[in-house]
Amino acid sequence: MKTYIITGTSKGLGEALALQFIRHGHTVVGISRTENTMLQQTAKKTNSEFHEILADLTNTDKIPSVMEHVFSKISLSGQSDISLINNAGIVHPVAPSESASASDISRNVSLNLMAPMILTSEFIKRTEGCQSAKKIMNISSGAARKPYIGWSSYCSSKAGLDHFTRCVAAEQKDKQNGVKCVSIAPGVIDTGMQEDIRNLEKGKFPEQDRFIQLKEEGKLYTPGYAAEKLVQVLESEHFGSEAIMDIRDI
Repeated sequence: MKTYIITGTSKGLGEALALQFIRHGHTVVGISRTENTMLQQTAKKTNSEFHEILADLTNTDKIPSVMEHVFSKISLSGQSDISLINNAGIVHPVAPSESASASDISRNVSLNLMAPMILTSEFIKRTEGCQSAKKIMNISSGAARKPYIGWSSYCSSKAGLDHFTRCVAAEQKDKQNGVKCVSIAPGVIDTGMQEDIRNLEKGKFPEQDRFIQLKEEGKLYTPGYAAEKLVQVLESEHFGSEAIMDIRDI
Protein backbone atom coordinates (compact mmCIF):
# COMPACT_ATOMS: atom_id res chain seq x y z
CA MET A 1 0.00 0.00 0.00
CA LYS A 2 1.25 3.47 -0.92
CA THR A 3 -0.06 6.76 0.44
CA TYR A 4 0.56 10.23 -0.96
CA ILE A 5 -0.18 13.48 0.85
CA ILE A 6 -0.33 16.29 -1.72
CA THR A 7 -0.95 20.00 -1.26
CA GLY A 8 -2.70 22.10 -3.88
CA THR A 9 -4.82 19.34 -5.46
CA SER A 10 -7.68 21.59 -6.60
CA LYS A 11 -6.05 22.24 -10.00
CA GLY A 12 -2.85 22.24 -12.05
CA LEU A 13 0.12 20.10 -11.15
CA GLY A 14 -1.29 19.00 -7.79
CA GLU A 15 -4.44 17.73 -9.48
CA ALA A 16 -2.40 15.92 -12.15
CA LEU A 17 -0.19 14.25 -9.53
CA ALA A 18 -3.19 13.12 -7.48
CA LEU A 19 -4.81 11.74 -10.65
CA GLN A 20 -1.71 9.67 -11.45
CA PHE A 21 -1.76 8.00 -8.04
CA ILE A 22 -5.54 7.54 -7.88
CA ARG A 23 -5.56 5.81 -11.28
CA HIS A 24 -2.99 3.33 -9.94
CA GLY A 25 -5.15 2.53 -6.92
CA HIS A 26 -3.02 4.29 -4.31
CA THR A 27 -4.30 6.26 -1.33
CA VAL A 28 -4.21 10.03 -1.78
CA VAL A 29 -4.86 12.73 0.80
CA GLY A 30 -5.28 16.10 -0.89
CA ILE A 31 -4.97 19.40 0.97
CA SER A 32 -6.42 22.39 -0.84
CA ARG A 33 -8.71 25.37 -0.39
CA THR A 34 -11.44 24.03 -2.70
CA GLU A 35 -12.90 20.65 -3.56
CA ASN A 36 -12.00 18.72 -6.70
CA THR A 37 -15.04 16.75 -7.84
CA MET A 38 -13.14 15.21 -10.78
CA LEU A 39 -10.68 13.54 -8.40
CA GLN A 40 -13.53 12.40 -6.17
CA GLN A 41 -15.34 10.81 -9.13
CA THR A 42 -12.16 9.19 -10.48
CA ALA A 43 -11.45 7.65 -7.07
CA LYS A 44 -14.97 6.16 -6.98
CA LYS A 45 -14.58 4.70 -10.48
CA THR A 46 -11.21 3.12 -9.67
CA ASN A 47 -12.11 2.09 -6.10
CA SER A 48 -9.20 4.17 -4.85
CA GLU A 49 -9.02 5.94 -1.52
CA PHE A 50 -9.08 9.72 -1.87
CA HIS A 51 -9.46 12.00 1.13
CA GLU A 52 -9.88 15.73 0.63
CA ILE A 53 -9.02 18.15 3.42
CA LEU A 54 -9.97 21.77 2.86
CA ALA A 55 -7.48 24.21 4.36
CA ASP A 56 -5.77 27.52 3.60
CA LEU A 57 -2.10 26.77 4.18
CA THR A 58 -1.25 30.47 4.51
CA ASN A 59 -2.76 30.09 7.99
CA THR A 60 0.45 28.44 9.10
CA ASP A 61 -0.44 28.19 12.79
CA LYS A 62 -3.30 25.83 11.81
CA ILE A 63 -1.07 23.39 9.89
CA PRO A 64 -0.35 21.05 12.86
CA SER A 65 -4.09 20.48 13.28
CA VAL A 66 -4.43 19.98 9.50
CA MET A 67 -1.77 17.26 9.67
CA GLU A 68 -3.51 15.69 12.65
CA HIS A 69 -6.58 15.46 10.43
CA VAL A 70 -4.49 13.99 7.59
CA PHE A 71 -3.04 11.25 9.75
CA SER A 72 -6.45 10.40 11.18
CA LYS A 73 -7.39 9.34 7.63
CA ILE A 74 -4.53 6.90 7.06
CA SER A 75 -2.92 3.98 8.82
CA LEU A 76 0.86 3.75 9.05
CA SER A 77 0.77 -0.03 9.37
CA GLY A 78 0.92 -1.97 6.13
CA GLN A 79 2.37 0.91 4.15
CA SER A 80 5.22 0.24 1.75
CA ASP A 81 5.62 3.95 0.97
CA ILE A 82 4.29 7.16 2.45
CA SER A 83 5.11 10.43 0.73
CA LEU A 84 4.48 14.14 1.22
CA ILE A 85 4.44 16.34 -1.90
CA ASN A 86 4.58 20.05 -1.09
CA ASN A 87 3.14 21.43 -4.30
CA ALA A 88 0.90 24.39 -3.37
CA GLY A 89 2.44 27.72 -4.30
CA ILE A 90 1.82 31.27 -5.45
CA VAL A 91 3.80 33.67 -7.66
CA HIS A 92 2.20 36.96 -6.56
CA PRO A 93 3.17 39.66 -5.75
CA VAL A 94 4.64 40.44 -9.15
CA ALA A 95 6.21 43.83 -8.54
CA PRO A 96 9.49 45.45 -7.54
CA SER A 97 10.17 44.66 -3.89
CA GLU A 98 9.47 48.24 -2.78
CA SER A 99 6.02 48.13 -4.44
CA ALA A 100 4.87 44.84 -2.92
CA SER A 101 2.55 45.13 0.07
CA ALA A 102 3.44 43.58 3.40
CA SER A 103 0.38 41.33 3.26
CA ASP A 104 1.23 40.03 -0.23
CA ILE A 105 4.85 39.32 0.73
CA SER A 106 3.70 37.55 3.88
CA ARG A 107 1.17 35.43 1.97
CA ASN A 108 3.76 34.42 -0.63
CA VAL A 109 6.39 33.35 1.90
CA SER A 110 3.78 31.67 4.10
CA LEU A 111 2.53 29.42 1.30
CA ASN A 112 5.77 28.83 -0.61
CA LEU A 113 8.15 28.35 2.30
CA MET A 114 6.66 28.36 5.80
CA ALA A 115 3.87 25.91 4.97
CA PRO A 116 6.24 23.28 3.46
CA MET A 117 8.59 23.70 6.42
CA ILE A 118 5.84 23.07 8.96
CA LEU A 119 4.26 20.27 6.91
CA THR A 120 7.67 18.61 6.64
CA SER A 121 8.24 18.93 10.38
CA GLU A 122 4.84 17.41 11.14
CA PHE A 123 5.34 14.61 8.59
CA ILE A 124 8.70 13.60 10.07
CA LYS A 125 7.36 13.66 13.64
CA ARG A 126 4.24 11.68 12.78
CA THR A 127 6.06 8.99 10.77
CA GLU A 128 8.93 8.49 13.22
CA GLY A 129 9.28 4.78 13.86
CA CYS A 130 7.26 3.90 10.76
CA GLN A 131 9.11 1.24 8.78
CA SER A 132 7.74 2.30 5.39
CA ALA A 133 9.83 4.12 2.82
CA LYS A 134 9.29 7.81 3.69
CA LYS A 135 9.73 10.52 1.09
CA ILE A 136 9.21 14.27 0.76
CA MET A 137 9.15 15.98 -2.62
CA ASN A 138 9.16 19.77 -2.55
CA ILE A 139 8.06 21.45 -5.79
CA SER A 140 10.59 24.20 -6.38
CA SER A 141 11.23 26.38 -9.43
CA GLY A 142 14.00 27.50 -11.74
CA ALA A 143 13.34 30.89 -10.14
CA ALA A 144 14.97 29.54 -6.97
CA ARG A 145 18.26 29.50 -8.83
CA LYS A 146 17.90 32.55 -11.09
CA PRO A 147 16.76 36.08 -10.16
CA TYR A 148 13.74 37.51 -11.97
CA ILE A 149 12.84 41.20 -11.78
CA GLY A 150 9.47 41.50 -10.09
CA TRP A 151 9.58 38.05 -8.50
CA SER A 152 11.65 38.82 -5.41
CA SER A 153 9.20 37.09 -3.06
CA TYR A 154 8.72 34.04 -5.29
CA CYS A 155 12.43 33.62 -6.08
CA SER A 156 13.42 34.04 -2.44
CA SER A 157 10.79 31.70 -1.03
CA LYS A 158 11.66 28.97 -3.54
CA ALA A 159 15.40 29.44 -2.88
CA GLY A 160 14.62 29.08 0.81
CA LEU A 161 12.68 25.88 0.06
CA ASP A 162 15.71 24.45 -1.76
CA HIS A 163 18.03 25.18 1.13
CA PHE A 164 15.55 23.91 3.70
CA THR A 165 15.44 20.66 1.72
CA ARG A 166 19.22 20.40 1.82
CA CYS A 167 19.18 20.84 5.59
CA VAL A 168 16.47 18.23 6.20
CA ALA A 169 18.18 15.77 3.84
CA ALA A 170 21.41 16.20 5.81
CA GLU A 171 19.58 15.73 9.13
CA GLN A 172 17.86 12.56 7.96
CA LYS A 173 20.77 11.03 6.04
CA ASP A 174 22.29 8.97 8.86
CA LYS A 175 19.05 8.11 10.65
CA GLN A 176 17.77 4.59 10.52
CA ASN A 177 15.06 4.62 7.83
CA GLY A 178 15.25 8.39 7.65
CA VAL A 179 13.04 10.48 5.39
CA LYS A 180 14.41 11.07 1.90
CA CYS A 181 13.96 14.66 0.70
CA VAL A 182 14.18 16.21 -2.75
CA SER A 183 13.40 19.72 -4.00
CA ILE A 184 12.72 19.65 -7.73
CA ALA A 185 12.02 22.32 -10.33
CA PRO A 186 9.23 20.94 -12.54
CA GLY A 187 9.88 23.04 -15.65
CA VAL A 188 7.50 25.63 -17.09
CA ILE A 189 4.01 24.15 -16.86
CA ASP A 190 0.85 25.41 -18.54
CA THR A 191 -1.16 26.11 -15.39
CA GLY A 192 -3.26 28.96 -14.02
CA MET A 193 -0.06 30.53 -12.71
CA GLN A 194 1.28 30.82 -16.27
CA GLU A 195 -2.03 32.26 -17.45
CA ASP A 196 -1.82 34.90 -14.73
CA ILE A 197 1.71 35.79 -15.85
CA ARG A 198 0.61 36.16 -19.49
CA ASN A 199 -2.33 38.37 -18.46
CA LEU A 200 -0.32 40.76 -16.32
CA GLU A 201 -0.44 44.45 -17.13
CA LYS A 202 2.24 45.18 -19.72
CA GLY A 203 5.51 46.39 -18.23
CA LYS A 204 4.90 44.83 -14.82
CA PHE A 205 7.10 41.79 -15.44
CA PRO A 206 10.04 42.13 -17.87
CA GLU A 207 10.12 38.40 -18.67
CA GLN A 208 6.43 38.30 -19.64
CA ASP A 209 7.07 38.14 -23.41
CA ARG A 210 9.30 35.08 -22.99
CA PHE A 211 6.54 33.17 -21.23
CA ILE A 212 3.99 34.28 -23.84
CA GLN A 213 6.33 33.01 -26.56
CA LEU A 214 6.74 29.65 -24.80
CA LYS A 215 2.95 29.27 -24.83
CA GLU A 216 2.63 30.29 -28.48
CA GLU A 217 5.39 27.87 -29.52
CA GLY A 218 3.89 24.98 -27.55
CA LYS A 219 6.93 24.70 -25.29
CA LEU A 220 5.09 24.58 -21.97
CA TYR A 221 4.76 21.23 -20.26
CA THR A 222 1.22 20.02 -19.69
CA PRO A 223 0.45 19.29 -16.02
CA GLY A 224 -0.04 15.62 -16.95
CA TYR A 225 3.39 15.34 -18.59
CA ALA A 226 5.14 17.08 -15.69
CA ALA A 227 3.29 14.84 -13.22
CA GLU A 228 4.45 11.71 -15.06
CA LYS A 229 8.07 12.87 -14.90
CA LEU A 230 7.79 13.75 -11.20
CA VAL A 231 6.26 10.35 -10.40
CA GLN A 232 9.21 8.70 -12.17
CA VAL A 233 11.57 10.62 -9.89
CA LEU A 234 9.57 9.85 -6.75
CA GLU A 235 9.36 6.12 -7.54
CA SER A 236 13.02 5.80 -8.53
CA GLU A 237 15.28 3.69 -6.32
CA HIS A 238 17.72 6.62 -6.46
CA PHE A 239 15.25 9.11 -4.96
CA GLY A 240 17.07 11.22 -2.38
CA SER A 241 20.56 10.72 -3.78
CA GLU A 242 20.40 14.38 -4.88
CA ALA A 243 18.58 16.91 -2.73
CA ILE A 244 18.18 19.48 -5.52
CA MET A 245 16.93 18.45 -8.97
CA ASP A 246 15.45 19.88 -12.17
CA ILE A 247 12.97 17.92 -14.27
CA ARG A 248 14.66 19.23 -17.43
CA ASP A 249 17.84 17.34 -16.50
CA ILE A 250 16.06 13.98 -16.36
